[in-house]
Amino acid sequence: MRTSPALSDLSVTEFLALSRMGFLPHGIVIGSAIYSAGSQYDWQVATREVTVLSEAMRTARHLAMSRMREQAVALHAEGVVGVHLEVEHHLWRGARQVAKFVAIGTAIGFDPSHAPAEFARSPWLRLSRGQPFMSDLSGADFVTLLRAGYRPVSVAMGTCVYGLDPRELRAYRGRDAEIASYTQAFFDARETAMARLQRDLFAEFPPGDPDSPAGIVGMTVRESTYGGQASQGPPIVEFTAIGTAVAQLHPQDPRRSREHPRPHIVIPLDR
Repeated sequence: MRTSPALSDLSVTEFLALSRMGFLPHGIVIGSAIYSAGSQYDWQVATREVTVLSEAMRTARHLAMSRMREQAVALHAEGVVGVHLEVEHHLWRGARQVAKFVAIGTAIGFDPSHAPAEFARSPWLRLSRGQPFMSDLSGADFVTLLRAGYRPVSVAMGTCVYGLDPRELRAYRGRDAEIASYTQAFFDARETAMARLQRDLFAEFPPGDPDSPAGIVGMTVRESTYGGQASQGPPIVEFTAIGTAVAQLHPQDPRRSREHPRPHIVIPLDR
């Protein structure tokens, strides 16, 4: 029996949306990994992918997400919602590039005694392997997803890190023109990140798997740049594609709405 209130980073609106469906927070879960990606002295300055950094981000993300899932298991949660990722890059002594990856979310579980009577016999949403699901959806979007007949499976992510050769800028001194190689690098990095998202996701949940995704929702592609100064090495551009993989909800799950929810236009009033 829980002797203290569970911590949560949910907003009031999210908490209410979840609780009305019978879901209660079990606590905040955090997974992290600090990963060394080698020395910049070993990199060849060129406009192309820095594969050692891309692989470092992929490995650090896997470690952080796995550790967050382990915490959710320890809290006897069905899944994690509101997952958000924090990535930092540091240049340590010896020009070693170090990536810090942190995944944070709120573990939740279904409480039949707290749910409406018609939802009391709802099946668990854990994956077929008994693991908690992972989702970067808000509490409100999670509820809408269930009502639409889908369930979250996992947070899908792909990363690609490209280096930009600053020497290529010499050809553009005194004139204004597109830096074609840089434009192509941005395009290639973005497409590679999205392709890796799909590759890694379907390697973990192949077709035929009970949790094989029907699609990815909430898809975003984030861009970040760093470096570019004498003390920070060559310019680096990093693209990260992220979204929530979803699968069909059980046909007899009472949380499935008889009618598909209608979309609503929401205009933020604080901007």
